[in-house]
Amino acid sequence: MNNDKSLIIKLTLHGMLFQAVYWFGFCTYITFMVTTLMDYGWKAGAAAGAITCMSVIVMLVQPFFGYLSDKYFSEKKLSVFLSALAAIFFILLPLSLRSGNTALVLINMLGVSVCGMQVAGLLDAWIVGLKQEFPSINYGLIRGIGSLSFALAAQIAGMTTAAFGHDARLWLGCGSFLSVVFTALTFRSARKIKQTVNEEKQIPALDRKQAIKLIFSSKQYCLLVTVSSFLLLSNGAMLTLIQLLIRGFGGTTAQIGTTTAVMATSEVPLMFLTAFFIGKFGYKKIIIFCCTFYVIRLFITASVLSVNAMIGVQLLQGLTYAVLIPLSMSYLTNIVDERVRSTAIMTFTAITASMTGILGNLITSALLAAGFTAKAALVIFAFSALAGLITALYGCIKKIW
Repeated sequence: MNNDKSLIIKLTLHGMLFQAVYWFGFCTYITFMVTTLMDYGWKAGAAAGAITCMSVIVMLVQPFFGYLSDKYFSEKKLSVFLSALAAIFFILLPLSLRSGNTALVLINMLGVSVCGMQVAGLLDAWIVGLKQEFPSINYGLIRGIGSLSFALAAQIAGMTTAAFGHDARLWLGCGSFLSVVFTALTFRSARKIKQTVNEEKQIPALDRKQAIKLIFSSKQYCLLVTVSSFLLLSNGAMLTLIQLLIRGFGGTTAQIGTTTAVMATSEVPLMFLTAFFIGKFGYKKIIIFCCTFYVIRLFITASVLSVNAMIGVQLLQGLTYAVLIPLSMSYLTNIVDERVRSTAIMTFTAITASMTGILGNLITSALLAAGFTAKAALVIFAFSALAGLITALYGCIKKIW
């Protein structure tokens, strides 16, 4: 293992730049796509349904791209290729929207969603691979810049759209993904240390079934997936329910934007500091802390009575999501076999982010349709977070962590 300080600083700065340009570009698409479709004549239900379909497809193909990276291509090569394709789809999206052809729009959206979203998982796997080689690399510091960039992009892209229209914002996204291509080309590849050793011993490479079996044979991996899924089930639902509550309090769209910005900004310092806290207190204590604050956050969010209180409570994003993500990636660094690194991380993302996001939105829609209020729905999701806390405590009792 290598801990050369100057090289670690260089890799960290490069990784921060990578995260910044990627999340800036992806924000210009995912944050505004529903309103974009509605402005081009789509009904709200159809627009939301299209985004949900894209999310399902992205979830299904994520492990496949991880396997491709582990067996055939490095994270670097696949990231460059997919980012270039995403940039092309960004260029074509305004043309397909103006054509009024629904099939063309959906194909174009599929291209941006599938190509663009895979880069997030590949970048996580890439940085985890570098951290396996250089343990001093701080994943939270690198990922925190991505959150800051996302918050900044939301403001800039919103103003760009207001001033120049949706086309200008999508061209901005295209430029960002071209920047991702150039950043990836100059970023150091992550070595697969154990794979190199195994090749010298002439141990055959794993096929896809063997890779998945190896990943889920780890009790620590299964426990982390389960706990993270219970916690992240509430994330996507919370964004929708908070918007409904703010509107119910008489709040404005600008205040909804402020709430989102507060959430994203609050992530930055805690992502920076998570590595320090892990070193001081260990994984078990930090995951229990994170689970506890997820439960607290959801119950408090369900009980506030004003817009200002709602905005203030979302500072707890820094103690929940902002801790969970770097904590998970740091833990995966220690338990994942390098031979299946990309498959493991992209499968983790597919389950804990994509699948839970889809389920969260479906459950939210079903609860609201059944007559539940937004506050009541938040309480139900708080019990999901409580299940995550109980599972994490079980892992401590059974000494799985």
